[in-house]
Amino acid sequence: MFMYPIVVAFVSMIAAWKWGDWMHWRKYLPTIQYFILGDMLYNLLTWDFSLWLYPHPPNLLPNHLTNSLFIMFTIYPSTMLIFLYRYPQKNIIKQILYILIWIVLWLLEEFIMISNGLCVYSNGWTYTWSVFFASVMIPMLLLHYKRPMWAYILSVPITVFLLLWFHVPVLNAK
Repeated sequence: MFMYPIVVAFVSMIAAWKWGDWMHWRKYLPTIQYFILGDMLYNLLTWDFSLWLYPHPPNLLPNHLTNSLFIMFTIYPSTMLIFLYRYPQKNIIKQILYILIWIVLWLLEEFIMISNGLCVYSNGWTYTWSVFFASVMIPMLLLHYKRPMWAYILSVPITVFLLLWFHVPVLNAK
């Protein structure tokens, strides 16, 4: 199981190669960067107060940061090349179902990691919070793709809410 994130990355990259829009990858790049930036901001703001960690062991990579960076630069781009390209442009029912399928896929992958100790929650974070977060994150990625400025504007209060709710000591001096 220690190689699970590496296997997921490999499968994600093969899936993106098969079902993603590699020909037009540049049009998805801003949303991929938004996704990575959000995770980097999480890692920066919670450096000494993580809400979840990727411990070594059992993970193959040596620490939380290397695991996070690996996920950011392999899984995020691969999944966005599929998610954004395959999003149904018409039919609201298909759009809602598509978003729900991606939320479930994201949560299933996290459940497998949590169940096997590859990801550990702390400081009040729970799987319920992950359900909430994924339910916001997936639509926010789509919003960023369609209306980037709105995604950035909405990201600020969401981030502030999470920082305050979990009492992340961002402004504490050491």
